[in-house]
Amino acid sequence: MFPTVPPPPERLLVFARLPELGAVKRRLAAEVGDERALEIYESLLRDVLASIGTSTPDLEIEIMWPPTPNANGDALRRAFGTHSTAMQTGATLGDRLSMALSERFFFHRTEKIVVIGVDDPSITRELLEHAFALLESCEYVLGPASDGGYYLIGCRALACDPSVFEGIEWGTSTVLGATLERIAKLGRTVALLPEHYDIDTAADLERYIAEGQVAK
Repeated sequence: MFPTVPPPPERLLVFARLPELGAVKRRLAAEVGDERALEIYESLLRDVLASIGTSTPDLEIEIMWPPTPNANGDALRRAFGTHSTAMQTGATLGDRLSMALSERFFFHRTEKIVVIGVDDPSITRELLEHAFALLESCEYVLGPASDGGYYLIGCRALACDPSVFEGIEWGTSTVLGATLERIAKLGRTVALLPEHYDIDTAADLERYIAEGQVAK
């Protein structure tokens, strides 16, 4: 008999697209062109994956990518390295978040999940560890973005509720406020991390360059 290895109690889900010309950073591409937007996205993806580190016995890191005809084993390994990968399912971002959380809480018996994207390369392993630590005393954790959205959301298993993601006008300045309202209506507790900003526009990119964090 082989000993049963318990699943990691914590899981970090990274929502990321497979790098493809014309399919990433569309708002930025409208200003700088598809080829430059792809270069920037690939740089952001590399930086985030390097910053968050690797899985441990207590933390599983999983990259979740939306469906694309060009996805295959080689393409996924080139983009995401040796991290675990899974395909996103659902019509909207809210559907995809809800499905990803529900499946992992139920099937993987995960206790705490944090979700991030790759638009904020300033995310560090220390910040993620802080987010998981906050879930010891709160049921939800959010990382506010300066555009009114959020760069991180996390919750505990027993607090997960699909209604948190329903009816949200994704991509607008109301996302964070609407999400906090839904969490409050459920009577759940929430902690907020420091505000960050995503790189979605040429102005965001110039700000990031000016701060000396990326080469032109």
